[in-house]
Amino acid sequence: MGGPYGTKDVEALIGVGEHVLRYWEKELPLLSPQRSAFGRREWSEADLSLLLRVRHLVRDRGLSLQATLDALIAERSGPGAARAAELAESRAMLVELFFACRRLRARATRLQA
Repeated sequence: MGGPYGTKDVEALIGVGEHVLRYWEKELPLLSPQRSAFGRREWSEADLSLLLRVRHLVRDRGLSLQATLDALIAERSGPGAARAAELAESRAMLVELFFACRRLRARATRLQA
């Protein structure tokens, strides 16, 4: 398992800027990345999985942040909670693979130089 991930890594994966991440974190209490000793956000794979879900609900489904929060709560407490947990686990594995591929690409680039 990788992580914690810095904000630049999260921006690359999620495709939104730091200002959007800060806004989502402020408006969605489910998002609460850890802080380093220097006060920088450190995102876990679970955080990234949740961010991917938020991005989908906001951008692809067109939900407001309040509707997104309501949907996330319903997913985690309703009859589909087990399915939502399985999907979150799958997203977390995909996040891990994304960063593993980036590390391999960087290593290959260094070896070619």
